[in-house]
Amino acid sequence: MTIKTRNRLNLSLFIFSLVFLAANIFIFLFTLYNKSFNLDFSRNITVSTKTNFLTRYNPIIVIVSLYFQIIYVCVTSFMLFRVFEKTQATDISYFFLFLIALIANSLRIWLPLFNMVSTYSNFLEFCGNCILFSKLLMPLSLLFAVVMGDVEQRQDLEKNIFLLLVGCIIFAQIIPLNTANICMNFEVDYSYRNVIRIASILVILATLVALFFQNKQRFYTQLTTLGLGLIISGTFVLFNSTNLLRLISSFVLLLFGDIFYLKELHKQYLWND
Repeated sequence: MTIKTRNRLNLSLFIFSLVFLAANIFIFLFTLYNKSFNLDFSRNITVSTKTNFLTRYNPIIVIVSLYFQIIYVCVTSFMLFRVFEKTQATDISYFFLFLIALIANSLRIWLPLFNMVSTYSNFLEFCGNCILFSKLLMPLSLLFAVVMGDVEQRQDLEKNIFLLLVGCIIFAQIIPLNTANICMNFEVDYSYRNVIRIASILVILATLVALFFQNKQRFYTQLTTLGLGLIISGTFVLFNSTNLLRLISSFVLLLFGDIFYLKELHKQYLWND
């Protein structure tokens, strides 16, 4: 993949996420105006009785977190386009897939906007598959960014991206969904949830350990390891932002994660170039 192609992809993702954000804001305002918006999920969700406003479940907070998720993709994709515009950063191509996973996961917002909670539809199943796809792609894309981000692996970049996307799509289609159960974060339930969660944690740990030793071997600082750890933590918190405390925490983690990881990664490539 050439630098020009990668820059076009990052710019395209920025434009798409911007349009996607505007479209979802319009849909939300339209449903409010049409009085068709409701958050009556009592059939599926047990609302917390906690009195603390910071830790109390609030469906509005979930919606706000999803809009923030789209904004994060928009801002970060623009940063990738501007900051790494002239650098041969293979890692950034895989980080691009991480942002794709966030966009796919943000389709959770369509469940309340289109009132898909109470009835089954093919559209609901499609959203469920996209959400599951994002859960599979997110940790694997970051693992590939670390393990396959070397200069020696650059010639296999397109093949690795293709295999990664196709593999996640296939497994997202194979794993059964439970569309009768909508989680508190507007996520369609799916089978093997604990297995996927444990596998994701193991992949993330392997990613951070590999990056730690990679930086140590090349005599780099561990700011990229710290930054990537913050980004991963912020993403997991954001995916489950059902209260105000989690939303604030995800914002702080992702903000400092981007600053540490992308800034230090850019310094490393400038030094090598």
